[in-house]
Amino acid sequence: MRRYLALALTTFLPATLAAETSAPISPEPIIATGAHVPTDDMEGSEIFHRALFDSAPAIALPDFVAFNLAGGWFAIVSRARYAHGSKPGSGAVPYLQSADLEALRARVAATGATAPEIIEEPGIQLLKITDPNGQLIEFFQTDRLMMPTDRPTETPAHKEYAP
Repeated sequence: MRRYLALALTTFLPATLAAETSAPISPEPIIATGAHVPTDDMEGSEIFHRALFDSAPAIALPDFVAFNLAGGWFAIVSRARYAHGSKPGSGAVPYLQSADLEALRARVAATGATAPEIIEEPGIQLLKITDPNGQLIEFFQTDRLMMPTDRPTETPAHKEYAP
């Protein structure tokens, strides 16, 4: 019996360990980004953002509506339930990359909201809109569409320190 157990362990254990350790492990703990905007008018905010993003929400609950944008979520949340005490238009500003700022500008105008001019800078264009809640949302477009895979594979944090 010992021989059989020893033979089984020497045969199957290395293959099992190799299979467990060969599974890819993401070197990055963050795999997507998201943002949320508090609102006092869930229905009006959902209508505005449906038009802006030209899509239906991935999740639509009475106090939480989320749109899947480029692998992350842009959510609208009830201020009373999830952001009690926050002031309209305060907090972080969502900053989203776009491939077509003119299309976004047209969508904003179609909602009846003010569609500001696109700001032209060397190498980058910006569209800064204010949603019905008073929340600033910035969209940017570069001369070249940047993808998440464009980042360097080795960053200073991954290098060993050598004085």
